[in-house]
Amino acid sequence: MFCSTESGKPVSYECQTQVLLVHRSIISVLCSIHDPLCTIMRSFHPFKQMSLKPSAHLPKRYNRRVSEQTRRLVGRRYKRRLECKKERIRRVFRRTQHAAKEWKSSAVRWAIITSAGGILCVLLLLLFSPLLHLREITVRRLNPRLDIEHVQQVLSPIFGRHLLFLPASEVKEMLSANMNDINTIEVEKEYPSKLIVTIGLHPLIARLEIVNPDAEAAPEAGTGTGVDFLTEEGVYVTTATQQEAEGLQTIRLVDWGVRPAPGEALVPPEILARLQETREALRLQFGHTIELQTIYLRAQEYHLLADGMSLWFDMRSSLEQHLQQYRIFLQSVPRSEVHQYVDLRLTDRIVYR
Repeated sequence: MFCSTESGKPVSYECQTQVLLVHRSIISVLCSIHDPLCTIMRSFHPFKQMSLKPSAHLPKRYNRRVSEQTRRLVGRRYKRRLECKKERIRRVFRRTQHAAKEWKSSAVRWAIITSAGGILCVLLLLLFSPLLHLREITVRRLNPRLDIEHVQQVLSPIFGRHLLFLPASEVKEMLSANMNDINTIEVEKEYPSKLIVTIGLHPLIARLEIVNPDAEAAPEAGTGTGVDFLTEEGVYVTTATQQEAEGLQTIRLVDWGVRPAPGEALVPPEILARLQETREALRLQFGHTIELQTIYLRAQEYHLLADGMSLWFDMRSSLEQHLQQYRIFLQSVPRSEVHQYVDLRLTDRIVYR
């Protein structure tokens, strides 16, 4: 910035400031020698309370011409400043990116270490912690005649086992080997120490009357108690609910050898299936009503009392052969001549009485 004097020549502010500083330094020296004189001179000092004029733009007539080289120089400096500013911004951005990558890699590394440590702790807990040892077994029965105490006795060897290493197949094999009447088994694990076993039994198909072979001619001398039952898999059962026992037919069991115990597989399922097929065939094809069914275990045969006439079948021949023989018999012999039985066990002839 510049200012002008009374003669019109421009004088810079810097020059004025230097003049003031020179005058003040001289006055300070004189004041240090004669204090009264300094006081008088300070009171009459012409620059004592002089203030600088406010800055103002120079008139256009004092503006210097700017050459083309100066313009190019200023342009290059401005361009360099702009590029330097952009470079600083890019540098800060690169540093931020680099710091973010380092932070991300560090976070991932610590996350992996933490996860591996957590998994290791969980594995050690699962392998060696006594919290996962079996301490409780809950039995859910789908049939009221299931003996829960017997199930608990069967499963007692697995108490204290590690629940994680106890397969459901092992539990199912233990129950199936000791209980013949089981139809379905579901095993659920409720961690940390509980096992839930759901058991379903085979349905009942008939009342069972166990008859002494020597007392066959006198049914009243039988040893059956009237509360024995037979399941569809041929298992001997001694207890049943009233709802299950309703509407069941009676099967007499003869020629059994050793008297069976409850829960044993007594009658092979093949004989029961053949008995059911024969009963349905006699009802549909010949119109018979089955009154009594008798099974001979050791002889592998069964007798059906239909309309006062006993029909004898065995397991050696097929059901179709027996039915064909019975058709031939009905065509040859009047029904009124049969009073007791028709023996269809022989393949070459039919015996009746």
